[in-house]
Amino acid sequence: MKMKSVFVATSASLILLLLAACNALKPTPAPTQTAQVLPATGVQYHFVTNKLLIPTTQDQTQSFALNVDGDPQQRSDNKFGELFTLLTSVAQGIELQSTLDQAVNTGQLVSLHVVKANDPLNDPSVSWSIFLGQKTQSAPSFDGSDKFTLDSAAPTYSPLVGSLTNGHFTGGPGTARLQMFLLGQPVDVDLIGVLLEADLSTQGCANGKLGGGVTVDEFRGKFLPAIAEGFNQIINTDNAMANTLLQVFDADNNGTITVQELESNPLLMMAISPDLDLLDASGKFSPGQDGVKDSYSIGLGFTCVPATFTAPGN
Repeated sequence: MKMKSVFVATSASLILLLLAACNALKPTPAPTQTAQVLPATGVQYHFVTNKLLIPTTQDQTQSFALNVDGDPQQRSDNKFGELFTLLTSVAQGIELQSTLDQAVNTGQLVSLHVVKANDPLNDPSVSWSIFLGQKTQSAPSFDGSDKFTLDSAAPTYSPLVGSLTNGHFTGGPGTARLQMFLLGQPVDVDLIGVLLEADLSTQGCANGKLGGGVTVDEFRGKFLPAIAEGFNQIINTDNAMANTLLQVFDADNNGTITVQELESNPLLMMAISPDLDLLDASGKFSPGQDGVKDSYSIGLGFTCVPATFTAPGN
């Protein structure tokens, strides 16, 4: 089955985007992260994510982007935004945000935050910790009354260190475990070079941006299989969308989309090429040291509200 021309060039801007790319996927060693000095004092504020936003448009891609590799040109990075935008462009009607919303709203995805600060508006030394929570038996209300339990199987990383100025937090880099639901498929991934910004108050956070890097191994081993599995479930349940997905991604015409077909798809050439050099040859977080692009930038939006849970050290 040949790809129809409508999917080969959905717009002039898409063509220009796809012509840019190139770097081959290369495995990387396990990352390490330099420890930062944590604030010695402060009040702890506990929150839960009530909205996690995937960038599915160019505007959102730019809005959620952060300068993950710290390049002097201050370029914002969000390779995943390009991938998600591309997927929704070539397969219109595909649901990325709605499946993530469902996971958050039903308590299947619980992301918890602990902010430690002497002053929730202005403080030069603030820590922000991110934890995964256990799934809930009933849907959270997100009104401040919810009680959660940390997922003991998830790793615990050092908090992000930053500052608060007029209620705006800026912090990182650090490391964090992130959970997402892509096309209904849960994906747990460890981010490196994590940066976080948000407008904070005791009532929660707004305009949050979470950025970082995903290593090649994490991308190939977790994100691509989740996307392929999500596509195949859609193929089995939605005939109209199945025709679109098979025409675009099923290179061998066997009715199933594989990770290998995603990797070799000409439309995804740029979106599945790493864009950042975050690690040195030993796997240490050291941006721009060896010139090897070993990671994919990701930028997401989020909001949070007060919640009750016991965090490590409480």
